Amino acid sequence: MYYDLICSLPHLPDFEKAQWLPISPLRLRQRLNRLSPSHAEQLDHARSLIGWREQRLLGDQDRIATLPGLIDEKLDTPLHDYIEFRMTQKSLLAALRWKHDGQDLSDEPHRWGIGPRAHHIRKHWGLSCFGLEHVFPWLPMVSERLSSGDAIGLERMLVRLNWQWLTRCAEQSMFGFQAVMAYVFKWDMLQAWLACDPSRAKARFTELIDKVTHVANA
Repeated sequence: MYYDLICSLPHLPDFEKAQWLPISPLRLRQRLNRLSPSHAEQLDHARSLIGWREQRLLGDQDRIATLPGLIDEKLDTPLHDYIEFRMTQKSLLAALRWKHDGQDLSDEPHRWGIGPRAHHIRKHWGLSCFGLEHVFPWLPMVSERLSSGDAIGLERMLVRLNWQWLTRCAEQSMFGFQAVMAYVFKWDMLQAWLACDPSRAKARFTELIDKVTHVANA
């Protein structure tokens, strides 16, 4: 259990309502030093591959092939489950993008063809959303946003799906590793979301300038 660590982390507002990060990267790293060596190693490795961070999910096809090796490692169940969730999501998104770009099924399938749904995708390539819209109700919406070129709308939807998954995960063990894991991945998403939102970036810049000006005039 990580009572002290969880209690030291400020509340993360919903990503669409946040104006800035409630904890800096440095402060977050300092808090995470309280993790056990095993949990810290697992989280660092997974975060480097599936965290939003500086690389948005929309450009992740080239990194998909690194995920099977990660999920084969000995991981805590919540982290393993989230990696599998992201792997499936990434594979489906990459396959849809490949299809929308007019690429053939045989063209470099390794770019998207991994994960538990890879065989199904290949077998049902000709169907809309590969016949998986009943399993993943969000797939038709992804397809629509890809067709319309709505990158921000697609990013918002994908962040929301992951945000909700992680919230449910944290609620299952409020002071366990999965709560820490959920916080960190949500923090990564919030950081990336704020960075790609010009209005919030401007608001944050204005706030910082006001603080500097206030100190200078004090």
